[in-house]
Amino acid sequence: MDWKYDDERLIKRDELLLSLDFLKGYEFKLKSMNDCKVGRPFKIPDGYIVFLVVVRYLFSMPYRQLEGFTRALSRLIPRLPSADYSWVRRRILRLDLSPYESLNGYDDPIVIAVD
Repeated sequence: MDWKYDDERLIKRDELLLSLDFLKGYEFKLKSMNDCKVGRPFKIPDGYIVFLVVVRYLFSMPYRQLEGFTRALSRLIPRLPSADYSWVRRRILRLDLSPYESLNGYDDPIVIAVD
């Protein structure tokens, strides 16, 4: 038995790589979403919401735990606001989530690109 190979395989099985590409053009996307908007302005663009959807489905995360995740992420990246769980839930429900629903409970490696 090749212990080094098995050990490395087990380490990589739980490796997590988060793409923060949604940060590119963050302010511009947010400004364009709020142009001519009536009512309360958006404080998070759709790209960030899609990122949160992926995190939620990958880790079977309830909405309150997702709020804690946004708080921790905002400490790492100060320009990202933390988001209230009920507000995030409403934004998520307005998106088409069909491409991400199959991620729940998936055990094989997953590559995700959010544009």
